[in-house]
Amino acid sequence: MLWEELTSGEFENWVNKSGGVCVLPIGVLEKHGDHLPLGTDMYIAAEISKKAAEHTSVVVFPYYFFGQIAEARHVKGTLAASHRLIMDALLEICDEIHRNGFTKILVLNGHGGNLQFLPFFAQQLPGLNRSYAVYTYFLPNLTEEQCRAVKTRSGEDCMGDHAGFLETSLIMHLRPDLVHMDNCKIPESSNMGRLKTMEDLGIFTGFNWYAQYPYHFAGDPSRASAEHGEFIFDFLVANTVNVINAVKTDNVSGTLITEFNGMTN
Repeated sequence: MLWEELTSGEFENWVNKSGGVCVLPIGVLEKHGDHLPLGTDMYIAAEISKKAAEHTSVVVFPYYFFGQIAEARHVKGTLAASHRLIMDALLEICDEIHRNGFTKILVLNGHGGNLQFLPFFAQQLPGLNRSYAVYTYFLPNLTEEQCRAVKTRSGEDCMGDHAGFLETSLIMHLRPDLVHMDNCKIPESSNMGRLKTMEDLGIFTGFNWYAQYPYHFAGDPSRASAEHGEFIFDFLVANTVNVINAVKTDNVSGTLITEFNGMTN
């Protein structure tokens, strides 16, 4: 059930039906080549969450775009809020979700640039004495078996890191009206290899992604199609349903939070 579609009178019933679990789909506003919309990650996260909610009772928060995207401030359309703001804003949103009755918040992430931000966000919670649990999950994860199935079906060996085969296929399936393959400049998707010496040594800097892909396009989407997108989408929905159900049946995190908070107060 979508949070924004509930009446106030229906809300408490859905908190109970969900097992106290709220799903928060998060993406970002950023360039995805010249052929996909700025909201690609948000569309994918929101639609997977909505579809998963048809298979298991859960409340889905309106999709959320305050993610980490400082490395794309040079391209138009990017909304790159400060790191302090995105940390504080997500905490207040989680506090509000909890105030409305939820004890478990599953942050379903559709944006690779959040892969450091969201675990770091979750790591601050033991120091904040909160009584709710936060879980994070990266939506585009496919199992090895699922990857093999996609590759066998499509003939494509590389899913693409950003606006490549996988994301383009998904948007072709979900929002074909927003795909403009005639604008696609595939040479811009090549890794420029700047800072390669650093990366080969496992050294991370804030400019690693920009050094590789300044055009915010990584992966050849030539073989992308709506049919492949639907095939991938179904896998991602099934995986998400499994994750939601695992969170719903988690009886350990709440005990750990109570135990930890009691020892630190």
